[in-house]
Amino acid sequence: MATNNKKQIVKTLTFGLGKVMAWDATKRLVIPFSDEQGKKVYTSLRDTSVVVARIINILNSREYVHRIMEVPDSVVEQFKPYYSLVKPQLERLGIEEAEKVAGCVLSQTYMMGCKPDFAGEHGKSLICKGERQIPLHRTDGTHPIPQRAAETRLFMQDKRAYLAVQVFAATWAKKNGLPSGWIAFPIKVKRRDKRMLSEISRTIKGEWKLKNSRIMRNSRKKGQKWLGQISVGYEPKPYKLLREDVVMGIDLGVNIPACLHIRENGNPFEWAMGVGRGRDMLHCRNIVRSEILRILRALKGKDSPLDDKAKRIYREKLRGLRSREKRLMKKASQKVADVVADTAKRNGAGVWRIEALSSDIKDGQPWLARNWAPAMVVDALSWQAKKCGATIEFVLPDYTSQRCAECGHIAKENRPKGKKKQASFKCVLCGHEDNADKNAARNISIRNIEDLILAALPDGEVRDNYRKKLESFREERDKKEAKEAKAA
Repeated sequence: MATNNKKQIVKTLTFGLGKVMAWDATKRLVIPFSDEQGKKVYTSLRDTSVVVARIINILNSREYVHRIMEVPDSVVEQFKPYYSLVKPQLERLGIEEAEKVAGCVLSQTYMMGCKPDFAGEHGKSLICKGERQIPLHRTDGTHPIPQRAAETRLFMQDKRAYLAVQVFAATWAKKNGLPSGWIAFPIKVKRRDKRMLSEISRTIKGEWKLKNSRIMRNSRKKGQKWLGQISVGYEPKPYKLLREDVVMGIDLGVNIPACLHIRENGNPFEWAMGVGRGRDMLHCRNIVRSEILRILRALKGKDSPLDDKAKRIYREKLRGLRSREKRLMKKASQKVADVVADTAKRNGAGVWRIEALSSDIKDGQPWLARNWAPAMVVDALSWQAKKCGATIEFVLPDYTSQRCAECGHIAKENRPKGKKKQASFKCVLCGHEDNADKNAARNISIRNIEDLILAALPDGEVRDNYRKKLESFREERDKKEAKEAKAA
């Protein structure tokens, strides 16, 4: 029997935007701009971004006065910075460009721009730690232009997805020869990003609820010049009873901490998913790593000015920082394991197969030794499996990343060389292409993957070495399981 869990999940989708077009809201038609109109619209969008950023900065200063400095309400009432902003007030503040901005955009500046700065962890740090720095937003034309769901349209036309938003005031649009204050962008998503395409399709069909949107100019040189964001909400699948015939393969990696694939009665699911981002794990460690390195240089330097007492204080501080670094990495690993467990419960996966990485995998690779902690992820996964009643099975990882999950061909050439191609997989026999980690997860989810790999290897030394390693691995695994069963 399935367990209902109606908690709604909210997530943000970010994608590239094509050339801007006009959108006739009454006729529901996309109309191309002339070159001159297009330039004017892009210039006006940058102006709108600047206006929004300036308004939010003004609101932030007023909210800071009210919430952080605790100015009496009688004084704060004079500011009235809250929900409804009108154009005459903005003109008195010297923001003349606001005449071209739609009122719905201005009304969203507080809810989506100012309010989040004083909520969550940021707000807690402002209030509890006594910080005196007001959060400021960039006024260089790259600030997101917020919009409510009521003034956002996501639709298909000529087999292409479009995002339409109401940005400009109707009077300004009419004065400049535009059909309306609405503009539309074709959505640009890479074909291989099937997950994003699926999520946008669900939102268009109404399966997922559109909550709000943003458009922004990309501050980076790479990628699309303009980006779109939509926030969507949906009710996830209810939890299922875990079953032994539903197997989830988990591949551990540096760029993606964990990649999942599920098979039910041996039949593979179409999708595989990555959980977490390696750079987030690195960021957690780097929060304190720079301070640790600074202290180490001060302690080990030949000309260190520190006396014995100062060195003792520094060593105590170093121990505390290393403990904090460990806690941060453990927390990041637990977040990954939590998502893995949630996915398993929603699909009824009662068996989790994880690659058993050898203890010497990071030998001779100092960068991996400093920045990769797969053992923490495995410990977190084991705890989650015990918590929800799933069985953990460890798999010999050899050749799982070189084997094609479609045809079973094993070759080093299936993994293209080069730093940029490290995450790609292309079978030289059948031409199957996939993310390398997802391909490995598809292999690990097969119950008898080790026997299939052994059968696919050519006769000779390579096969004999793999057979010996597999026999030794299984023997050690059986001993460990027997020891754990005896202890239980």
